[in-house]
Amino acid sequence: MIGDSTITVARQYLRDNVPPIAAGAIIHDNGCGTGAVTRAVLETYPELLWSSPKATIYATDIDPACIADLEKRVTSRGWNSMVKTKVMPAEDLSLPPSTVTHSFANSLIFGARDPPKVAAETLRSLAPGGVAVMTTWATLPHAKALDRTRARLYGEDHPHIKPEWYEASHVEKLLKDAGFAKITASKVESGMEHESMDAWTQLAWSWMGQPQGGWTEQNERDWDAHRSLYADECLKEGFQVGEDGHVRVHMVANVVVAWKGE
Repeated sequence: MIGDSTITVARQYLRDNVPPIAAGAIIHDNGCGTGAVTRAVLETYPELLWSSPKATIYATDIDPACIADLEKRVTSRGWNSMVKTKVMPAEDLSLPPSTVTHSFANSLIFGARDPPKVAAETLRSLAPGGVAVMTTWATLPHAKALDRTRARLYGEDHPHIKPEWYEASHVEKLLKDAGFAKITASKVESGMEHESMDAWTQLAWSWMGQPQGGWTEQNERDWDAHRSLYADECLKEGFQVGEDGHVRVHMVANVVVAWKGE
């Protein structure tokens, strides 16, 4: 739904924030979704596909639909020998302890059921000296617009993402409490684009606009009015409509990198 924003973040931190990935690496794309990190790794290090010793990517997610989608991509691109997919909750990894060299959790931690458990499982799975990357959003305009729209329409007072998750320091503390030895944080710019505001609100509102209890016939009658309200809130949050009609918005991610002790 948010386009290339997550893979853009992954490409940048692979280039600027993470030690080089070499032959024999054991990589975990944790909460992989449709495989943004997996794709970014293989774009950045295509030689891993034929490296010796062999590198492996474990791409895991709790959503079977995401795994099924990624499996199709893996097969179509001939990555089967390297990329291993599996439905797996981030709070209960079936990966062996002390084996993963690089663990990536792109936009996962703030939506997890038990974030401290995710951090603990990440540390457990890492090899000594291994590196973990967790990202959250420092700015996520469409989520702020969604919160205000839902508050007006449904009287909700709970945010789509809790405020503390917009701060890198919250993730840093989580990883420190889990036992990571060294932690750094930085910010990476990203963004998304859709062909029109109408296309964006059709997609976004169908995905995120459902009231508690499910859609009603009245919601269907009010569909266009509610989308228009959401569009207005998006514009207030910095969405820009270009001369070509495309809608664009700037986003910023927190990138927290942590190392397991030797």
